[in-house]
Amino acid sequence: MKQRIISGALLVAILIPTLLLGDYVTGVVLALVSLVGIYELLKVFHLETSIPGIITYIIDVIYFALMILIDKQIIENGLTDTFSFMVITVLFFICLLIVYVITFPKYKALEIMSCLFIFVYAGVLLSYVYRIRSLEAGVYLVWVIFIASWICDTCAYFSGVFLGKHKAFPVLSPKKTWEGCIGGVIGSVLVALLFAIVFSEQIDGSFGTPRIALPVIVFVCSIISMFGDLAASAIKRDYEIKDYGTLIPGHGGIMDRFDSVIFVAPVVYYMILLLK
Repeated sequence: MKQRIISGALLVAILIPTLLLGDYVTGVVLALVSLVGIYELLKVFHLETSIPGIITYIIDVIYFALMILIDKQIIENGLTDTFSFMVITVLFFICLLIVYVITFPKYKALEIMSCLFIFVYAGVLLSYVYRIRSLEAGVYLVWVIFIASWICDTCAYFSGVFLGKHKAFPVLSPKKTWEGCIGGVIGSVLVALLFAIVFSEQIDGSFGTPRIALPVIVFVCSIISMFGDLAASAIKRDYEIKDYGTLIPGHGGIMDRFDSVIFVAPVVYYMILLLK
């Protein structure tokens, strides 16, 4: 537990300036986090040094570069803010199929599809952290992601330890209890309400009524964050691994720590846009 707390504190210490500085700093750091996550997932499928795997790394870098450098200009010209995703995903799919054909039968169809899945999972979904940071009042709104994921996870842990009796998902996560899940949702919603009260002036007018909208967003996303955690656990169970990596002592790899963040970020982004 001591190691877990120290690692968590260091992670937060890196996260705070990364998100406060915004723009290129946030984009580049997220791109690096994404690359590590992609490596961890490719390693699960034994593709980390394969040709499709190398193409996945390259595509991820190009995607983040396009998003950081030209998405703002694209939006100003009236095109969708996910233009870079659509272009890159189509090109990536074509490249993977070309490699599949040229090297046939070295790679199986499932391995080729896995690379596309990994890019969307650890690359595209994580990039929504940057998209939220780029919104009006994004320097405040970006923290909603972590309230709905990490705060929920922390509250769920302590609720489970002190109150947990009924197993929620015994196969995927034997330690998760319904009491912990409920405590996680309630705790994160209360923190969201406090956050909305403290920063009401800074985020007022960016969308809806913050004191109502933020708790609603966090309520929905805290539930979704648990499925993000369970989805990552399901992959580990399928491939019989304990953790995705050892980069963060006490937590595991990037995918072990950011599994819920990855699920929550796009939902927070689109809920904010819908409530504008």
